[in-house]
Amino acid sequence: RITEARLEGLSETGVARLSLRGIVVTGELPVTLDRLDLEGLAIRPPAAGQEFLPENVSFDVFRMEGWRSAGDVPVNLGALSVEGFGPGRTGQASLTALEVTTPSMVIADRLTIARIAYAGFDMNDVLSAVIAGRAPGRTPGRSSMVIEGVALTQGGAAVARLSALSLRGEILAGRPHTGSFAMRGLELLPSPLIAEWMQRLGYERLGADMRLEASHDVAAQILEFSEIGLELRDVGELHFAFRADRVQENVDATNATSARLISARLRYVDRSVFQRWLRTEAVAQRTPERQLRDSMIQQAAALLPGASFTEARAALTRFLRGEATVLELAANPREPLEFSQPTAKPQASLEGWRNMFGLSLSAR
Repeated sequence: RITEARLEGLSETGVARLSLRGIVVTGELPVTLDRLDLEGLAIRPPAAGQEFLPENVSFDVFRMEGWRSAGDVPVNLGALSVEGFGPGRTGQASLTALEVTTPSMVIADRLTIARIAYAGFDMNDVLSAVIAGRAPGRTPGRSSMVIEGVALTQGGAAVARLSALSLRGEILAGRPHTGSFAMRGLELLPSPLIAEWMQRLGYERLGADMRLEASHDVAAQILEFSEIGLELRDVGELHFAFRADRVQENVDATNATSARLISARLRYVDRSVFQRWLRTEAVAQRTPERQLRDSMIQQAAALLPGASFTEARAALTRFLRGEATVLELAANPREPLEFSQPTAKPQASLEGWRNMFGLSLSAR
């Protein structure tokens, strides 16, 4: 049933404007919808023998408000708006007040998202790429996607929350391509999968943030991840960065082997989880913490024998004794190292790998 319908410019290949109000659909999947608007719809029939794909459809505006569906997975949606959908068009879209009830999920029975929005993407190409199993094309300009206010609940109690997740990219002529990813305010509360671990180490909840910054100088063929960082509050931090050259614009399995590692860095910052684990393990083994630390130091020394690992052993010893909270492993090969070389020329000892990658370990 439709309370009100307005239709303008109907043709065999589209419609200029469609406006529906008060939509009610009954049957196996009952749906109610307050309103639906569609403008500038054009449908291009596929050629003989070809499948109907997203690239055969384009429209200027699509909006709907007040979606409520029942069934096995009830879905409520405040509003959805899509503008500029079609081949070669970089449009924008937003979705608000999404609520999905999922009784069959193990860890949660309800998902809510306050807002999802994107801009600068050719979503027609993205959908076509998903169907074809290929990577989507790179669209010049600036693009972004934001997801805000995500919550998972079980029986009305919160299981996990996320304040915001954002993706941003920029492809401009004559400049390196850049991209970033950020996740803020992820909060995990005890659930069947992690409750025992959290209780054992004394965590009532876990908070996390994550970020990634990358750039690709296509002309110079240099790819750099300046930051890949994960921070678990009151647990620890993990940071990774690397720089490589001979990285082509459309890198894939066939040409990735020619890429070369210039440098890399992996840093771990302990924010109490090692001390908590050590205390728990000492109680479980009925061993003084100092004795457990000494045992781990001896094991580390056995793994890193010889004069060439003197600095690495000293760094691990400082960390295991509690004199340092940061461990950093750096790779600085004497000359750029082809990614294929480690597998083409595997090393017989840890010393060989250290020399190949120019590895060093430090603590502070």
